[in-house]
Amino acid sequence: MEYKHIQTTTALRNQNGIKAHRILDIEDKHLIFQLWLNSDEQGRLMVSMPEEYRIGEFIDLQVIRTSRTSYQVTLIGRTPQKFIPVDGRAIAV
Repeated sequence: MEYKHIQTTTALRNQNGIKAHRILDIEDKHLIFQLWLNSDEQGRLMVSMPEEYRIGEFIDLQVIRTSRTSYQVTLIGRTPQKFIPVDGRAIAV
């Protein structure tokens, strides 16, 4: 599988704010994921082809808080294997 350049090294991932998020659920055309590491708050991301994703799979997201109650989420792609957390966390740090 091909990955975007910004996904390939720890330095680039940190520089661009990319983290691996586990898909917790899929509802209609929305992927549901844990939004913040220290919170149970969930985020929803609309995708055009939800059948390409599976619950439990990791995706790379860029999550930027735009205000106290708002955030912007960008789907980068599937997470490269070496960045998937092995300890069962829903978000890789």
